[in-house]
Amino acid sequence: MAPGPYAPEARPDYPGRLRLDGRGYVVLGAGDGIGGAVCDAIAQAGGRVLCADLDGERAGRTAARCGGEAMTADVTDREQLTAVFDRAGELFGEGLHGIVDVVGVSFAELLADGTEESMRRQFDLVLRHPVLLTQVAIPRLAALGHGSVVFIGSLAGAANTPRLGLYGTAKAAVHHLATACAQEFGPYGVRTNAVVVGRILGSGGTPNPPAEAVRAVEAVVPQRRCGFPDDIASVVLFLLSDLAGYVNGAEIPVDGGIGVVSPLPSTHPANR
Repeated sequence: MAPGPYAPEARPDYPGRLRLDGRGYVVLGAGDGIGGAVCDAIAQAGGRVLCADLDGERAGRTAARCGGEAMTADVTDREQLTAVFDRAGELFGEGLHGIVDVVGVSFAELLADGTEESMRRQFDLVLRHPVLLTQVAIPRLAALGHGSVVFIGSLAGAANTPRLGLYGTAKAAVHHLATACAQEFGPYGVRTNAVVVGRILGSGGTPNPPAEAVRAVEAVVPQRRCGFPDDIASVVLFLLSDLAGYVNGAEIPVDGGIGVVSPLPSTHPANR
């Protein structure tokens, strides 16, 4: 058989495709937990990072650790979000290659108990600022003709979770937003994907969950463990890199398999 495009001498440098050398990235929500792990992953792969967070002290710790620059910003505010990307332009110029949006806090409450204030805050923190990104930031990547955008989604946006109905609704919208961005900005060389996370220990909202809560999750996750920030950062690194050069509009679950488990007990007739 004649050699084809995948003959040994024509094979790509796969490890090299994982490198981010000389490229600049903005991580929103770059404090501890998932955001911090993402910044570490980018830096270890040779990328440069602008670490933005509402908590300037946390952003500073992350930036110091990964050799990046810290910036304090409320990304639900259009002017402050614009300032973040103005600074990214100064730092990286045409080397700006991507955005990772980790911002999002869940407020546990029944739908019927939600107040106007809690609804507004939940949607601001989870959904409104990603929409602002489509107006303020992603067009900058499109103008450069390259880039990767990663939204951190949630299993709560893919399956109903008790007392997280409003949060899950907002996250489901973020998942859809990622696919809409993939279609709208893909022709300009910008890939957009969502990482749908399960229960992550050490994330911003659950740094030290009760041991019994951890055991309850581990009992139903097929891998029999909760996730950690580095589990998420590893997949984000893949999506930012050229290894994922043809991955666009994907919703990638990183949940140990819990998203495919039937909610019915094993004794239920449907599981026999």
